[in-house]
Amino acid sequence: MIMLSSEQKKAIQSLQEKVEQADGIKLKLNWDLLEGERSLNGTEDYFYYNEKGELLGYLAVYFFGNKMECCGMVDPAARRRGIGRMLLDQAASDWQGKTKQFLLNSPTDSESGIAFMKAVGAEYAFTEKQLVCREVPIPYTKKGIRIRPAVSNDEERIYELDAEGFHMTKDEAKALHHNNPTWVTYMIEEDNHPVGKLSISRQDQESWIYAFVLTKEKRGQGIGRAALTDIVHREVSNGKTVWLDVVCTNEAALTLYHTCGFTEVGSQTYYTLK
Repeated sequence: MIMLSSEQKKAIQSLQEKVEQADGIKLKLNWDLLEGERSLNGTEDYFYYNEKGELLGYLAVYFFGNKMECCGMVDPAARRRGIGRMLLDQAASDWQGKTKQFLLNSPTDSESGIAFMKAVGAEYAFTEKQLVCREVPIPYTKKGIRIRPAVSNDEERIYELDAEGFHMTKDEAKALHHNNPTWVTYMIEEDNHPVGKLSISRQDQESWIYAFVLTKEKRGQGIGRAALTDIVHREVSNGKTVWLDVVCTNEAALTLYHTCGFTEVGSQTYYTLK
C-alpha cells in the first residue's frame, strides 16, 4: 500500500491554506482520497519543492471510472515561474490519452485558476455546484424502500447501475470503485429488489456522497428522496456534515437535493486540454 507520508500531507495542507487565504477560494483537493491509498495506477501526486525543501507546487490526480480529474496549486509568492505548467505537463505526459476524459479543476471564482486554464489552452467542459447539508432533513418515507450496506454479492449489480447511470462500461464502473477504496456503498431496494445505490466517503466530520444513481424507470417516484433523506439523517445524527457535487445543468437533481435540505456553498469548474 502506497500512501502519502504525514510530512507530505502536512506540507500539502499548509500550501492549501496559504493559497485559499490569498485567493479567497476553496480548493477541491478531495482529502478523503488523499488520506487513503495512492498510486494505485501509477504516479498520482506531483510535487515541486524549492532548494530549502519547501513545497511550492502540488498537483493531484483522481480517477473516477472513465475520467481523471486534476487539481493543483502553486504558492502565490512563486507564481509566474512555470511551476504549475511543469506539474501539469508531467501529469498529462503520464495520463492523457489513457482515460476518456482528462479534466482540470478550478474553483469557479478563482481568478488565478481561470488565468491558468487560459494560458495552457484548456477548454471549458462543465461546472459543478457544491452542496452541503448540516441539519437533519424533514422526514420522508416511501413504502417498500430501504437502504442497506452493500455486500460482495452486490458487486455485479453495482457495476450495472453505474454503467447505466453514468454512461460507462462495466469494466469502467469496476475501476471507479477500485480507484476509490474509501467509498462505502449502500444499496437502495424497493421490495427487496436493488433499484439504485450510492457511495459515501467519510473524512473527519464530513461525509461525501458519490455515484448516487437509480435505474431509469424508477426515477421521479420519490425513491431517491426517501433514500437520500434516510442516509443524510443517519450521517447528520452521527455528527457529520453531508456534502455532494452536482452538475449545474441537472435541474432534477438540484431540486431533489434542495428538497432534502442541501444548500449551495460554491462551485467548481472543469476544463479539458486541447
